Amino acid sequence: MRASPQQLALAAEALLKESELPPEAMQRRFEEALDPDRWRQLVPFGSIGEEQRVGDEAAQLCEEDSAREERRLARDGYFRLHGVFDPGRISRMRRIVEAVRADGWPVAFAFVFDDFWTIARSPAVAAFLERTVGEGYFQNTVVWAHWVWGGRGAAGWSPHDDYRDSGETFLSLWIPLSDATVDNGCMFLLPAAASREVSTAVEEQRDLAPRAFRRLLQEVIALPVPAGSLIGWRGDLVHWGGANAGGVEPRLSLALEFRSRDAKASRFESPLIDPRASLPPFRLRLFAIVKALREYTKFEPVLARYLPLAERIFAETADASAAVSKAPPAS
Repeated sequence: MRASPQQLALAAEALLKESELPPEAMQRRFEEALDPDRWRQLVPFGSIGEEQRVGDEAAQLCEEDSAREERRLARDGYFRLHGVFDPGRISRMRRIVEAVRADGWPVAFAFVFDDFWTIARSPAVAAFLERTVGEGYFQNTVVWAHWVWGGRGAAGWSPHDDYRDSGETFLSLWIPLSDATVDNGCMFLLPAAASREVSTAVEEQRDLAPRAFRRLLQEVIALPVPAGSLIGWRGDLVHWGGANAGGVEPRLSLALEFRSRDAKASRFESPLIDPRASLPPFRLRLFAIVKALREYTKFEPVLARYLPLAERIFAETADASAAVSKAPPAS
């Protein structure tokens, strides 16, 4: 007799429960997570709290390419820019992610390191954000790193939108640390008009007519990009990570989010940080990481084994979030 979907779901939940970190391991991980020197020992070539300058690793944006992609963003809700970031820096960030993962951590913990907070602060990227999000924009504290297995059938996150009613006040940035190809599951999305059609149907809980469904399939945009590129989309675009079609290399990437200065941010996005101010302190970085981990198990169920640890770190670092929330914006 075949198991029902409900029985399979319960079995999967039980397996995930059994995979939780044992108490001794959780205590050790908790202490290690809160110790910046432990992270420095793990990644000696990474920095934490050193306010490193962008310098020779500054991003490069061609004016013509920027203007073209800003028009695309205004028209279709997304943009794609190749060859933005220094290859040496991207290689270093990839090695940080690999070291974090090899030590048994979810790869999002790479965000304890400075590189992952400074990468969008170079003058060229900051100017692009000023033009597309608005002067005095803020970064929210929703961050993530992705590791999609190499091998047929592995896939990124399922189709979703980020903040449906955000309009032009929100922009998500996605930076590949390895080549993102059709074979290893690059990003896919529906441009603005098609995304609105799909989102409305989902919200109204109605099926799409077969003709509309076939038309929307033809509007899907694939975004294969080499490592060090920069792509992004507005909050109402439906997007997803593709399925691996046989690529053997894993896909590594990171995601950041930005808000217009006067826009109302959701509770999940808070606290907002000023990209013109100092880098977020270590404890706030941990808060941002585990805040996202608690939410994103819906996309990556295997992370459920870390939830008790995430809850402890979240409670321990909540004071860092409160301190930022009460602080006035930097001038």
